[in-house]
Amino acid sequence: MRKLAAVLLALALVAGCGGDEDIAGVGDAVIRLSDIDALFEGGTPSDDVFRDMLFSKIAVEALGQALAAQYGAAADAAQAEEYVTQLEEYLAEEGYTAADYLGVENASSEMLRMHSEVLAVQEAALDQLTVDTEVVDELFAEPATMTSVCVEHILVETTEEAEAVKARLAAGEDFATVADEVSLDTNTEGGDLGCTSAGSYVTEFAEAALAAPLGEVVGPVESDYGFHVLVVSGRTVPTREEYLADPWALLSETQLTEIWAAWMAEVMEEADPWVAAEYGTWTPTGIDAPVETTTTG
Repeated sequence: MRKLAAVLLALALVAGCGGDEDIAGVGDAVIRLSDIDALFEGGTPSDDVFRDMLFSKIAVEALGQALAAQYGAAADAAQAEEYVTQLEEYLAEEGYTAADYLGVENASSEMLRMHSEVLAVQEAALDQLTVDTEVVDELFAEPATMTSVCVEHILVETTEEAEAVKARLAAGEDFATVADEVSLDTNTEGGDLGCTSAGSYVTEFAEAALAAPLGEVVGPVESDYGFHVLVVSGRTVPTREEYLADPWALLSETQLTEIWAAWMAEVMEEADPWVAAEYGTWTPTGIDAPVETTTTG
């Protein structure tokens, strides 16, 4: 599976109230109560969950339509099916249900399919967005976005500890050895973060990694995580041609998420769906509860 941004639409479950009816629509797509019923296995959701799911269904339709209108593209149905298969195999191996995976009570296998369709739309959109001239211009306008930095770091709690680390390194101790001994970042070996986009790091760390002289110990750099002592061994910026040859290889998951989220928000802002009054009122960020009316006699 290709790497994907971590930002997906919120998915929820909703129970039908019996019968079938058109409850919402966007463009040529009409959403019926039965479309929602298929996404759950028993149980009655809250009104809030109902509106969340209805919003998600409308959003998926709107995103697909925007993809076609703006780029003449569409989600790959075969890719969506592949995601379904991968998810089902994973759940079987781990002993999870669809409800376990999605975090929604009574989720059905159709909810997994919906989730997979979102992934397919996301991938198709990113294929187009990452080569869109305006998006590419924005990426290259920000140094942190397109500069890959190769960094080692040691994370400690205080400036005093950071200065002690620097003193040990200045005395000739091996960086990796000191990192393994004292660094709070236990997810790295020898403090090596590898080479990735500076923009994938928190702001303070990214700025330090972009400015640090190559091969020199820098710090302490304070971030929300603590105090960093770091060494940058290399920095590279791809040419526009290199980037366009394989955008997915050069962008981090954080950057892909940001690109997807910005486009999704734009599509939601411009969407003009209708929602049956008894189910609420559409907004670009969710469906508001219907206004209760009172009668006097």
